[in-house]
Parts: sequence; structure tokens; C-alpha cells
Amino acid sequence: MRRKMKAIIAGAGFGGLTAAAALAQRGWEVVVYERQPEVRAAGSGIYVWENGLRVLLAIGAEVLHEDIFRGLAIEQRNHANQVIDDGTLPPDVRLVTIPRKELLGAVRVAAEKSGVTIRTGAEVVGATTRGELHFSAGKTEAADLAIGADGIWSTVRHALGLELVHELTFEGALRAIVPGTQAEVGEGGQDKYIECCHGDRRFLITPLGNGDIYLAFTCPKSDEAGRSDPFDHASWCNSFPAWRHLIERVSSILTWSPYSTISVKAWSAGRTAILGDAAHAQPPNLGQGGGMAMQSGLALGAIMEGVTDSRDIPERLAEWELRQRPLAEHCQKWSRLYGEISFLPDDVRERAIKHAMADPWVREQMSKAARSVPIGSRPAKS
Repeated sequence: MRRKMKAIIAGAGFGGLTAAAALAQRGWEVVVYERQPEVRAAGSGIYVWENGLRVLLAIGAEVLHEDIFRGLAIEQRNHANQVIDDGTLPPDVRLVTIPRKELLGAVRVAAEKSGVTIRTGAEVVGATTRGELHFSAGKTEAADLAIGADGIWSTVRHALGLELVHELTFEGALRAIVPGTQAEVGEGGQDKYIECCHGDRRFLITPLGNGDIYLAFTCPKSDEAGRSDPFDHASWCNSFPAWRHLIERVSSILTWSPYSTISVKAWSAGRTAILGDAAHAQPPNLGQGGGMAMQSGLALGAIMEGVTDSRDIPERLAEWELRQRPLAEHCQKWSRLYGEISFLPDDVRERAIKHAMADPWVREQMSKAARSVPIGSRPAKS
């Protein structure tokens, strides 16, 4: 009887669990190690584009239900709450938004149904090119394939010497979920995501369904009032008075933190790989951070299908990187470009958005990932 291939994964986030499910569904034995005492996601919302929905369908993660919010546009508004760009989405590109914990829960269930073992309270502190993970407790686990899906401060990436640049952005965001309905986004705001700009500040309104709205407050590090903890309701209400009724509902909030951009030499070394934020972290401006992590995870599982000898794994990892990395880096590039617009003066930014978003080529670049067909999005062979 042919020996079952084994993979070990550091990190039970979107990318790690998607890769785990994809590998297990192709006959691999998979163990995921999570350093936290439980698998959990921070209490904010997440955008899932068409490409992400295709990934979720491929691994059997159920997230679509009658209460889920599907936005038909991402509308840009100025400091006076006037529409700059209506941001209507093509009908063939779906975009839904849900709480992060709900999405992570669905991916976890799909992984466990596929036979994945998840072990919590297990902190990975190092790795080798031989498919080994080292743990803080002093033990080492070995497998045919090891994967570091352990986030922006990846110890696996560091141990393999793959990092080129870890850049922290000048801006960051506070996040909150408040009670709210479609009726409260005002006339013309239904079925939309709305982003307003004022000076160096951005305010994003994201309905989640089930009577909740996710709010993101973006500002530079130099904006002490904007990023203060406790949250400065008056300061943000002054910047966006049309949305006072939502801003004043903020009670608990995720504190301000900058975004990371990661650049690496390669996505793997020997029989050990990195994926998700560990390999290609990006600002959230395109809403594709989680989508790219899941898409890379599914692609990894699909490309590993049929491997029976661990000596073939480095070649398969090279193929995976060759096919998947250009799209991830495209998202990084355009997400950063979008963020740069935030620091233009209000009138210049308004003109820039109007002209840029009217250009079909620019829209194509910004929707390239959403329109992509994920590797492995067809059912695995039985």
C-alpha cells in the first residue's frame, strides 16, 4: 500500500486552514499547529470577492446564506459626503462581507471534515528546509511538507532566511462592529460599501448583514486624535458629520495598527513553504489579503496532488510559486498604489479618483484578482 504523504502547518488562519483542507481532500495527512489556545479571528469584518468564493466552494466551506450582505458597489465619497465615484461592480463579480470569525469558522469546519487535525497552544519558533517545525516546548515535528502560514511576523520565514523587506505603512486603522441596518446608510447608500475621505483620514462603512455594520477608521500614525485609545468619537464625528449616528455607536474597538508589506526571496526552501501574510502581506485597500491567502493555500494543495515521493516536493513548490506569486504581488502593488491616494489634498484626490476609476485599464488592474480563476477551484479527483 502506498504511504500517505504528510504535511504540518504553522498557523490556523485563512491560508493555513485552506491549504490544510485542500491537501487533506487530496489524500494527505495534515496537522495544523496554532499558537493561540483556540482558533479565533479578531472581531472585525472581511471582504470576500469572487475568487475567494470560488476557493470556499472548492474546499466545501459554507458561508453563503440568506442573511449575508452582497454589495453591488464600492462608492467613493468626499469630505462633504458627495459621491466621487459610484464604484458599481460588474454583475459577474460577486463581493460579500461577513464577520472574520464566521469566515474562519467555516474554513475550519471544512478542514476538520476533510480529516485535518488542529492542535492549539502549540507555538512554532523555527523551521528547517527538511520539512521540520520547531516548537517553543523544545520538540520538533517532521513531515514530507512543512508550511508556515504564521502571519506577518512569521518565525518560519525568518528561520528559512527568506525575508527581503518587511515594511510597515505610515497609515493604519481602528476597526469596530456596530449595530446598524441598510436604512441607516441613507438614501442612495443601500446595497453599497461606502468609503469617505477627509484630509488624511478615511472612513469605511461595510454592512455585514444580520443587523451589523463594520466600520474602519484609517489615519496616519501622526494623527494622535485619530488613533487614540480610548476612541475619540468627537474627533471622527467632526471629520465625517454625516455619519455621526454610526460613529457614536462605537463601544469596543480594535486599536490602531499599521499595515505590513512583505517581500521575500522565495516562497519556499527545500520542503518547507510559506504562504498568506508570511509570504505576501499587503495593505487591505483591495480587500484581497484573506482572498490571496486562501487562493494560495488552495493552489498549493492542488499542485501537490499526486505526489508520492517527498523528493518531488521542491519542484512542485517551485511550480506553485511560479503560477501563484505574480497575482499575489499584483495585488500588493495595486493595494499600495491605492493607499498613496489617501495622502493627496482633498481636491487633488477627488480629481485623481474620478479620472483613474473612469479608465477601463485601471479598473481591470484593480479587479484582476477578483476575476481570476483559482488553481484547484474545480473538484479534486476522486
